[in-house]
Amino acid sequence: MAAPPPSYYPPPPYAAPRRPIGVAILAILVTLGGVVLLILAIGILALSGLVGLGGLPTFGMVGALAGGIVLIFALVWIGVGLGLWHLRSWAWWLAVIVMVLSIISSLATPAAAVIPVLILVYLILVRNHFR
Repeated sequence: MAAPPPSYYPPPPYAAPRRPIGVAILAILVTLGGVVLLILAIGILALSGLVGLGGLPTFGMVGALAGGIVLIFALVWIGVGLGLWHLRSWAWWLAVIVMVLSIISSLATPAAAVIPVLILVYLILVRNHFR
């Protein structure tokens, strides 16, 4: 068996797709939003615990429920941000669903729908980068 010529280099087994700069910015912003929500959830849970200890258990339970819901949203946002950073298709789908829901919820004030529409159009344009 003959050796390949000295200038022959086999292609790498997997070439990772390049991340568009807009996707990188969107991923960073979504992750930072998730971190802010996480801090807010921790604050809500801490305050609800203090209110519950102060003799108002009903307000403490409502606060704990609200803090738990905010905590779930925070973890989802952080996960989506990381998924967008790694160009995962599930993160693309979740971001598209969130943008469509944002557009639908802002139909009463069309000016509020401008940014979600632009993000949705951008996500559709860069769809082929996600695997």
